Amino acid sequence: MKFKPTLVAVAVSTLALSVQAQVFANKEAETQTKFLSDIGVTRDIVDGKVQSLRPGQVFGGAWGRGITGKGVIIGIVDNGFDINHSDIKGKVISLTNTGTTALAVGVHGTQMASIAAGKLDGWGTVGVAPDAQLVLFQANSSISSSNGLSGTGINMSAVIKGMTLAEQAGATVINLSLGSNFDPTFQKTTVEVSPGIFRAPDNYNDKLTGGKSYLYSNSMKDVAAFANATSKSVIVVSSGNAGTKYAQMPAAFVTQTDANGNLLMGGRALIVGNVVGDGKGGWVMNTGSNQAGTLCNSFTGNVCNDKYYVKDFYVVAPGTGMWGAVPDAGRTAAAIKADGTNGVGGTTGTSPAAAVVSGGIALLKQAWPQLSSAQMVQLVKTTATDMGAKGVDEVYGWGMVNFDKATLPQGLLTIANFKGYNTAIPLTASGVASSGSASLKTSSVLQNVQGLDSYNRNYTLDMTRAVVANPVATYRASSSYLALSPANYSEASVPVNENYSIKMMQSLGGFASEVAYTEQGASYSVQYGSMTEKSGFLGNYGAGAMAFGDSSTSYLQLGTEHKFGDVQVFGSMGFGVTRTGSVADSMIQLGNRISSQTWKLGVAKNNVFQNKDALSLSVISPVSVRNGTATVTGVTGYEFTDNGDGADARAIVSTETISLRAQVKPMDLVLGYTVIGKGYDRVNVNVARQFNVGGVVGNTANSIGVLAVKSF
Repeated sequence: MKFKPTLVAVAVSTLALSVQAQVFANKEAETQTKFLSDIGVTRDIVDGKVQSLRPGQVFGGAWGRGITGKGVIIGIVDNGFDINHSDIKGKVISLTNTGTTALAVGVHGTQMASIAAGKLDGWGTVGVAPDAQLVLFQANSSISSSNGLSGTGINMSAVIKGMTLAEQAGATVINLSLGSNFDPTFQKTTVEVSPGIFRAPDNYNDKLTGGKSYLYSNSMKDVAAFANATSKSVIVVSSGNAGTKYAQMPAAFVTQTDANGNLLMGGRALIVGNVVGDGKGGWVMNTGSNQAGTLCNSFTGNVCNDKYYVKDFYVVAPGTGMWGAVPDAGRTAAAIKADGTNGVGGTTGTSPAAAVVSGGIALLKQAWPQLSSAQMVQLVKTTATDMGAKGVDEVYGWGMVNFDKATLPQGLLTIANFKGYNTAIPLTASGVASSGSASLKTSSVLQNVQGLDSYNRNYTLDMTRAVVANPVATYRASSSYLALSPANYSEASVPVNENYSIKMMQSLGGFASEVAYTEQGASYSVQYGSMTEKSGFLGNYGAGAMAFGDSSTSYLQLGTEHKFGDVQVFGSMGFGVTRTGSVADSMIQLGNRISSQTWKLGVAKNNVFQNKDALSLSVISPVSVRNGTATVTGVTGYEFTDNGDGADARAIVSTETISLRAQVKPMDLVLGYTVIGKGYDRVNVNVARQFNVGGVVGNTANSIGVLAVKSF
């Protein structure tokens, strides 16, 4: 049978073609809740209900991240457009006629343009990428009505020309809501040899033209012309509305390979099916939509030898009962030309489903211009919500597009290294556990660090949020410094005579000694110590991209106590100097020396509840940085240069020097009760309320400690 489908129909049901426009109708809110929320473009749930948006207002999803398609060009090849319709007026860069008929206003083309990129302006309807721009191409071969509103014929040579011109005009994605309609004989004589694999009837082969039955009498020359029409744009094409289990042409061209098994289109195309709400909050395949099955090229028996199947490039999107911008079908051609028409009408089919996906591609390109076409296609597929049989199946392919998930990081998230775009540090275990002695919160570099996902997409990460509180109960120890790293902390006091005593303190990383002199109700003490800390300083420990080197600290602490009858007033002041170390690949390089201080002030009353007891109240300022700096370096953004398919990225590296002086100092309020036994034996109970724990404003903690002292 000789058949060469040079004419194909727009992929839309007849219902959509007979729709009457609802002039001045506002369907933006319904559009958002009806399908935009379910594909993750925007979502906000209040009391279990999806909320609609007003102009200039965004909730959740891709729009909530500021991703609206701004600066991206969408190409649409269709049957005609009303460029004066308010939903697309001012967004159209160009309108080109690649067909054989005069330019005409078309319903279908106008609807597709608005579904992909209609404006969010409080009027009419709204598209997936409301801030994207449009290049439009009319590829008609026949316009059957006087005003051009109902013509459906599309010329494939005009389509191919439109694709080429769209790419030349800068289109990131080209929408083809069109395809050939399989005739009844072809459908009846096509056999499913295994799930999702079909053998086309041999009599559709054409030796004269080289037409292939599995290509519906198209030849590989036709496929090559289609594939070679573009080289970098994403092609989004409808699967068709015949209700077959396999996709139409030219959608099925996407799977064709060269003699070496390489995809002719390089994996930069998507085939889109149409799903409908199931009335229960979910989605199912519209019975009129062509599914993800494959008309196989090569068989061994009933085993298909094709390297790629339609399902490998197939996704679904809402396409039933959609709202789109249409001219008023009741107006005359003269009236349409004289003034913009602002109708809104319903449409159903794989056409609007494809337009939804094209708008989604524009979202991805705006946010990440470095993505290649094949990467964007892969991203849409792998983030789709699985439907039907688990995994990629012969009905739904990869599933329903999800642009919320597609705009979130995929795979292992890493932190961009300031040494270059392609070197990165794992985000996992990157951060700082802080005693609050130092502050990193003021670093603008850390607040704008760039993270990279598995697609090398950059995300802004506020790494100051990776500084977490590391509560330290320094009030429990005689040495505030050694208590910063309290592992194996212990202390012992030895009286020398009635006036002098010596106290020794040690921890896993340090040692200190204190000499105290007591006379006439007053005592004075001098404490000196040193300590080392692994991967940290002054109780702050970093890892990953925020790692610290080892440090050593020497400190001096002076104390005094004065008795006034049963009342004692006491206090201490400590000063330290820390020599720091840094890790070469860390974003944070510490200054060589950091000075610090700590103090305590309190009052105690003896013989409160019984003889030889004491009740005390003290205010303690734990160790905090007095003077010290750090140099923070990181990638805070990228500049992109178009390389033809995607963009080359140049890292913007920022460096700043920040003060480590604690902006908000921790403070401990400690209530103590001591019972004194025989000799120097005593039991002490401390109850503490800690404020600004870890240097975090408003962060509080409660603590209790028991200390028993035995004298010999």
